[in-house]
Amino acid sequence: MLLLYLIIAVIAGLAELFTGTFYLAAVALAALITLIAGFVLPQLTLHWVFLASSIILILASTWLRHRLARKASGVDDLDLGQAVEILRGPDAQGRYRVRYRGSEWPAVLEEDDSACAGASAVIVAHEGNLLHIALLPPSSRESLCPPPSSASSSS
Repeated sequence: MLLLYLIIAVIAGLAELFTGTFYLAAVALAALITLIAGFVLPQLTLHWVFLASSIILILASTWLRHRLARKASGVDDLDLGQAVEILRGPDAQGRYRVRYRGSEWPAVLEEDDSACAGASAVIVAHEGNLLHIALLPPSSRESLCPPPSSASSSS
């Protein structure tokens, strides 16, 4: 009977290495706990020990996994808050081309403002490769837009 739990622990442990889930690790650990308990408890109770320890360990690993995921939910997107330079736009769909990480990316402004080439913005979100950007506040950037055409025609 104890050999059965040793086999379960080894198979579940090896399968865990290939799948990367916490659940098979919990089953392997429950089989090891049952194997150790088999030296102390009667053979008739080992199935209940295995079932109880499997349920407890699977619930604990699920809780731990979700707890860690909640803590890391805001950290996984390192692009947010990064500066971009507007190269051109908007096109017919209201999209801009911006320079970010040495290449051009499509972007849309989150606000209803318009931007000109050379303006600076920051990434506030993204969907796939489409960046959602917001212009930097006026106090932190110079106006790089060309003057209105009426001012240039009077000279």
